[in-house]
Amino acid sequence: MMIFRSKYAPTVICLIFCVSFCLFRGASPVEAWGRLEDIRYKLKPSDGNVWSHLTGRGRMVTGREAPGNVVITFDDGPDHRTTPVILDILDKYDYRAVFFINCHQIHHASAAAEENMAVLRDMYRRGHYIGNHTFGHLDPDTVTLEDAWRDVVHCEQLIESVTGREPTLYRPPFGKLPPEIRKRLDYSGYTTVMWNMDTQDWRYSDPAALKRRVKTIVDENGGGILLFHDTNSVVVEALDGIMQMLTQRDNENPDTQEHHIELAGIESFIQSRR
Repeated sequence: MMIFRSKYAPTVICLIFCVSFCLFRGASPVEAWGRLEDIRYKLKPSDGNVWSHLTGRGRMVTGREAPGNVVITFDDGPDHRTTPVILDILDKYDYRAVFFINCHQIHHASAAAEENMAVLRDMYRRGHYIGNHTFGHLDPDTVTLEDAWRDVVHCEQLIESVTGREPTLYRPPFGKLPPEIRKRLDYSGYTTVMWNMDTQDWRYSDPAALKRRVKTIVDENGGGILLFHDTNSVVVEALDGIMQMLTQRDNENPDTQEHHIELAGIESFIQSRR
């Protein structure tokens, strides 16, 4: 078959695999992958929509698994006032971040639900990793186990209703993960993503100060998982400078005095757990 000898063979094989996978799950290719004109966003090797389903599940990453690598994550969005600007900045640097969705933002009870759902669709279309951050961001210390788990499942269902795909990444509210919830997450195929570099962006109003904070914690930790909030306007103002700084560090000679770091996808940390 000549097609498998041509330069288009990898693309054709990937398309066949994706269509077969979707049919096996009972979903049409268009439903699972979006409109046909969006497919070009879905088949890049760095695409979070692909990697989050092909890498191992049922495990936890903390940010210590891949020294020298830096992953950027955002919690609590999407917010139609701030997240679209963040997406444009990330596109500028050709970087795919992880967005942990607070699903109350896309629920019909939210005043901006339609706008936020449109942002989530765009986020997915651009190939970012989409994670579950529960529906109501409940503190597990203050609710029953069943209520906490119901919050996870509700969010999963809402994300799938918007993107056509179940999330496989999870971040616990307040970083609290009761043992029974972790067992259920593992059984359900989730990878739990914690963090080791908290930007504490909620404390800042000055973008320059936030950028300095990021540089400090990256230097102190030598890489890991950065935690931002895409609902915070100061993150929008600071992010371009932060990306420029991290990209410059990525391109530096490893022999320079500063720690060499590399911007990476979350799969680099998940795979390191194998």
